[in-house]
Amino acid sequence: MGVSKLLRAEPKLEELLADDMMGWVTKSAGTDRAGLRALLSDMAGRVPAERFAAITPRCASPARCGCPQPAG
Repeated sequence: MGVSKLLRAEPKLEELLADDMMGWVTKSAGTDRAGLRALLSDMAGRVPAERFAAITPRCASPARCGCPQPAG
């Protein structure tokens, strides 16, 4: 996963888990990629649907990728 790709938009979970560095990160945390996926899925199941509806994806650098700027 290149740095320029990360600057365009927030990576998806699949992209993060596929990154070579994630193997080292999860190992140092005492888990593995499958364990992290299970933990995040469990946590996501506890968040009410209306909270997910309020979440909008955002880019790390909207000016560079052409995404609309948030109002305010």
